[in-house]
Amino acid sequence: MQHYLLLRSQTVKHIVGSTVRCASVGQKHCTALAWPSYTKDEISHKSTLTLKNKLCNFQRARFASTIAQTTGLDSNLSPLISSTLEDGVLRRSRVILQSPTVPDIADVEELLRSCEVFAKLLSDDIQPIGRNTPSETSSASNLLSLEETRNDSRARRQEDITLTVPARNAAAQLISSTAYKIITDPKIYITPKLLSAYVNIQSLLCRPRSLPEIFHLYASKPIPKSKTAPLKFTTPNPNKPTAHIPLSVTDTALNAAIKTKDLPLCFDIINYSVCTRAFRYHKFLRKAFVPLSGAILAPFAVYKLASELSGYFDNMDAAVATEVLFAGILAYVGFTATIGVVAVTTSNDQMDRVTWASGTPLRERWMREEERMLIDRVAGAWGFQQRSRRGEEEGPDWDALREWIGMRGMVLDRTELMDGME
Repeated sequence: MQHYLLLRSQTVKHIVGSTVRCASVGQKHCTALAWPSYTKDEISHKSTLTLKNKLCNFQRARFASTIAQTTGLDSNLSPLISSTLEDGVLRRSRVILQSPTVPDIADVEELLRSCEVFAKLLSDDIQPIGRNTPSETSSASNLLSLEETRNDSRARRQEDITLTVPARNAAAQLISSTAYKIITDPKIYITPKLLSAYVNIQSLLCRPRSLPEIFHLYASKPIPKSKTAPLKFTTPNPNKPTAHIPLSVTDTALNAAIKTKDLPLCFDIINYSVCTRAFRYHKFLRKAFVPLSGAILAPFAVYKLASELSGYFDNMDAAVATEVLFAGILAYVGFTATIGVVAVTTSNDQMDRVTWASGTPLRERWMREEERMLIDRVAGAWGFQQRSRRGEEEGPDWDALREWIGMRGMVLDRTELMDGME
């Protein structure tokens, strides 16, 4: 694609594959900027690369000054990041937050996807912007793309930009706070897609402190009614199955909390996700409703089968044969199902360091298995990784973890299950 830049009264045509691309913020300033003058000799084929570099440096400096004045961004941010943040995130977020009506949920999802693209780029510590750009076709990914054609390798090396640690932290804080303002805005209803995108953003930016609050809002945040002035809200039921936090989202949030070494945050994430009534109701409907329905309907099906088979018996009355067959088949089905339930609820092959305390009902073990699994992951992250050193952990965090696990009807490092203690 051929790009054009206005240089005073002349229009200079760039070669194909040039990296001098006006972002949408820059396009609005291209015709208003007082670009430096260049002679025709400088625009010759021999000095094309030098002209491109001059234009890039001037454009970036102008972008940094403009964005810093209008948005208050950190001056340490690179001009390209400043311009793309303003156009890809900040401007659209201000439109949504200042709107008096309920915004379109598709616009909010697109905004959080843009934040997620920025978060993925910032999550790489030494990844220069302009290489390995994401494959998403959103506006943010297009703005962040600075790759030249493969044939112009020399210009590509000069256009690479590596973010410093202060610049990366400033950009990450800006994206994190913007996503938080969007997700907590009273006009915005939190959908599963919005929740997943927000958790991914904060996890990539290593800022998961707000996740328990968002989990609570996801189930209890008032739902705005569209096309009402002033806005009216309905109170949701936080215990309904659709208000549960998906297990994949919980895994992402817990991994981020473990990465930041924040033990109380891990406790809160578990409490507001897999320990809620909504999650347990959802698990019951998804995994236990069909088997229980089959158990309820089994006697009727068995009786129908027994009445059909009783016609093949000649040595006894049909009614007696039906009763005998019904009792035998029902007993076989019932005993087999009972053994299966006990095998499922008492299996412990997946347990590592956290097991159930003696006397815990089987139904509770099955219903709270995800809770035990996540607690087991936290214990494995805080303890020694070598199996031979397990049991030697000490300190206030480890004591608090052991006490918290014991209060939930579980045991940390049961003695008889440790190596060498069988």
